[in-house]
Amino acid sequence: MSRQKNKLPVFRLKGKTTVDFLFENGTQTYTKSLNLKTVVEEQINKLNVGVSVPKRSFKKAVDRNKIKRQLREAVRTLPENLLFSGYAMVIYKGKTLPSSDDLNANVLSLFESFKNKTK
Repeated sequence: MSRQKNKLPVFRLKGKTTVDFLFENGTQTYTKSLNLKTVVEEQINKLNVGVSVPKRSFKKAVDRNKIKRQLREAVRTLPENLLFSGYAMVIYKGKTLPSSDDLNANVLSLFESFKNKTK
């Protein structure tokens, strides 16, 4: 079974200076339970994505890590036309543990609304 590979690679967002730059200069897009902070930079030709779940909402690290894994998988499986070159941070703002299907749908609608906003 061959997997189709995205032309634009998706990497993890790393580094304090990069994250600080994203939060200072980024634009925000919201859905019901997710926030998306983005900075579009065409010259890097890759998408660096970070995910965050606040400790205030989920005290157990097991729960936070599960949501982070689900968010990373949802971003990884996004269609090619919704990806962009730059930096992004997906922040989960819900108060309950989501199902994978709900989270995938929310991430898809979040990136679609961002794409419509930038056109």
